[in-house]
Amino acid sequence: MLRKTFYLKKLIAFIAAAMLCVGLPVHGFATQLSPELAAVDAYLEQNFPATHMPGLSVSIVDANAVLYSKTFGNFVNPDAPVILGSISKSFTAVAILQLAEKGLVDLDAPVTDYLHAEIDDKVTLRHLLNHSSGLLTYQTKDDLTVHDSFGSHVYANINYTLLGDIVEAVSGVTYGEYIKRNIFEPLRLARSYTSIGEAGVIAPGHQNYFGFSVERAAPYPENNDARGYLSVPAGYIISSTSDMGRYLQAYLRDGESILSPESVNSILYDSVPVPGADENYAMGWIEAEGYKERLLYHGGLVQNYNTVMCLLPDSGRAVVMLFNMNDYFVANELSSSLCIGVVRLLMGMDAEGIGHREYLIPHLLIGLICFLMLLISVFPLLRLRRWACGLRDNKLRSPLLKGLALHLAYPLLLISIPLLLGVPYFAAWAFAPDVMLAIMSCASLALICGAAKIILWMQGRGRAVSGKMQIGC
Repeated sequence: MLRKTFYLKKLIAFIAAAMLCVGLPVHGFATQLSPELAAVDAYLEQNFPATHMPGLSVSIVDANAVLYSKTFGNFVNPDAPVILGSISKSFTAVAILQLAEKGLVDLDAPVTDYLHAEIDDKVTLRHLLNHSSGLLTYQTKDDLTVHDSFGSHVYANINYTLLGDIVEAVSGVTYGEYIKRNIFEPLRLARSYTSIGEAGVIAPGHQNYFGFSVERAAPYPENNDARGYLSVPAGYIISSTSDMGRYLQAYLRDGESILSPESVNSILYDSVPVPGADENYAMGWIEAEGYKERLLYHGGLVQNYNTVMCLLPDSGRAVVMLFNMNDYFVANELSSSLCIGVVRLLMGMDAEGIGHREYLIPHLLIGLICFLMLLISVFPLLRLRRWACGLRDNKLRSPLLKGLALHLAYPLLLISIPLLLGVPYFAAWAFAPDVMLAIMSCASLALICGAAKIILWMQGRGRAVSGKMQIGC
C-alpha cells in the first residue's frame, strides 16, 4: 500500500487528494432553525466529510417535536433502517423493567430463578443490566464462568443475551414478538425490527479496507438461540433515525406508554462506575461526566454500521446519529468526535472541528505497518535463489534452524497479535478485516518461504550425499 519509489509516492499523494475532493451530498428538509441548531447544522456540513463515512442520518428531538432531521452522503432517507448495534441493549433493558413493573421478575433475584443456566446463583438480573456479573467481554453461553470481576463493570454482550432469554422465558413469547408488542407498536415505530428477514431492504452498510469504503452485508443472528457472541437483544435490533427519535421521546416523556417514570429513572441512573473512565453504566445507558449538563448516551457497532444515541435530560432534548460504515481504528473515533461536537453545541459549549488529516494520517500509518509486514514476508522469497546458493557453498551453518527461526517464529508472532491484545479471532475478523487479512497473508507468505527453504535444504542434503548437488547460482 505504501512505497519506496518515486512513482508510488505520487500514487499515494494522488489517492489522498482524491479522497479529500470527493463531494458528499446533503439531504434534509427546509425549516427555520434556531441559532443553536443552525450552529449544529453548519458544524455537521463542515465536519462530516472529514470523517470519510459514506453516510450519516441525524435526528434531534425534544419531548414534543423533531427539531432537526438531516441526512448526509449516501444516506438519503431518514426512514431507512440500519442495524443499531449495542443501542439495542436499551430496548432489552426496557423489556426487563416492564416485566419488573408487572411483578413477573425481580431485578435482585438470581438469574437461575428464571433460566436453567449454568451460572453462579449470586448473579442477579441487576448484575446483568449493569454488566457487573463477572462475565467477561467475549464469553458466550457455552462458558458462563463468573470471574473475580464480579460486582465491577466489565462490558459483555453475554449479559444482555441472557436478559433476552429471560424475556422469552417469563413472557412466553419470542424476544422479537415481545419487543414488537410492548415497545414498537405502542410507540408506533413502523420501521423497527428484530429480524433482517422482516426488515427486508435496509440502508447499505460498509466496512473500511485500508482507508477505502466497501459496501458489504454482515452476518445477522436471526434468533436468540445462538450460543455465540452476537445476539439480537445485545446488538441486532434494526431501526431508523425517524423511529429512534420517537423512541428517545418516550424517555423525555417519563416513559410515555411503555414505562413508569420510576422505571425510566432506574434505567438511566441505577448505575455502577466504569473503571478507568468518568462514566457510570446504568441499564443500556451510560452517564458521562464533565459536561455543562447531564449527558446520557450509548453507542452501537456491528460489522458495517456505527451508531450513537444521546439524552440531555436537563434541556429535554435527545440526539441519534446513524453512520453506515464501521472503520474500527479511525473513522469510528471521528464519528464519536462528531457526536460530541453536536452535543457540546446543544449545551452552548465550543465544539472542536475535525480535519481530513485525522483520517488520512492514521490510515497511511496502518498501511505503512502492513506494507512493512509484507516486505518482511516477501523479502526472503526474493532471496531464495541466493539462499540456495549458500547451501551449495556451505555458507549457511545451520540453514534449517535459521529458516525455522524466521519462518516459524515470525508467523506465530503475527497471528498472535489479536490474542496478545485480548481479542479473539472472530471479533478481529468481524471488526478489522483489512488488518486481519494483512496479518494472515503475511504469516502465510512467511510460512511458504520457510517450507520452500526446508524442502531445498532436504533436497540439497540428499544430492550432496549422492554427489549430484547442482544449483545454478
